[in-house]
Amino acid sequence: MEASINTIIATDVKTKEQKREEGRRRALEMAIAKQSNESNTSTPNNKRRGNRKSDRHGARNQDRHKHFAKWILDKFPHIVRECSSSSSTEEVETNMHVLDIAGGKGELSARLALCHSLRVVMIDPRPADVASVYLNSVVPKLPKKWQHSLEERLKHTPSFIEDELDKRFSQLVTCFSVASDDDIYSDRDGVDCRVLFEDEAVEKAVRNASLIIGLHADGATEAIVDAALRYNKPFVIVPCCVFPNLFRHRFIYVEDDAGNGNEKKKVAVRSHEQFCQYLLDKDDRFRQEVLPFEGRNVAIWWDGK
Repeated sequence: MEASINTIIATDVKTKEQKREEGRRRALEMAIAKQSNESNTSTPNNKRRGNRKSDRHGARNQDRHKHFAKWILDKFPHIVRECSSSSSTEEVETNMHVLDIAGGKGELSARLALCHSLRVVMIDPRPADVASVYLNSVVPKLPKKWQHSLEERLKHTPSFIEDELDKRFSQLVTCFSVASDDDIYSDRDGVDCRVLFEDEAVEKAVRNASLIIGLHADGATEAIVDAALRYNKPFVIVPCCVFPNLFRHRFIYVEDDAGNGNEKKKVAVRSHEQFCQYLLDKDDRFRQEVLPFEGRNVAIWWDGK
């Protein structure tokens, strides 16, 4: 009786695994077919429909992850040397990695880890299914020869994507925030002893980061800058939402329109432009650059020097 139960359990597990493998194969085939259909539609009507689609909210910057990943590799070439994964089974957390803050569904992390073979740690309060995001959002945009190569790999090793992610990707399911000014104290030598993170895993991820990135990181954007300054880490952020009612401590100084000489007035940060200026004002070494995609595309970065 016991042997029979074990046989049933083993069969059930095998069936589920076969279904997962079949699902992965179908997802890849659908992705390839989708790209093929899009590339073959060249009639005027299809062009017009494409133009209307590009006018929809969010459609114009749908390739932002691809362009941002390329820009990162061009601007910070040291991460290729420090974060490239090897064939050995190394723990992601014990090596230098790219730290992706508020990575959302994980498309940027998927590109860096699976397309560029970099070790990546992502922090986001929601668990991400990076394997599915890679298949459904990244693969359809890859060159066809890469798609066919991946299809062949999956035929021989159905768990190929999951295996690659296990080598070089991990996620900390938590929020990313730094301590307030109330947590600052000094030791006997007068050294600032601010405790930035209550979560030791988050602090370790920051310390081992070769680069900290935040693409539209919302409420975590300023925390990325503060952490990078504290630990002397290169970073790049692309600010998006401002949340002026949530972050009431943010102010910048602008020229006084009243014409009072060189005097400047204190203004609360409420617009995207003001937010970028607020972040730039944190350190003279910071730089600003417009990225090659539409929407919120202003990058603020520092090489850590």
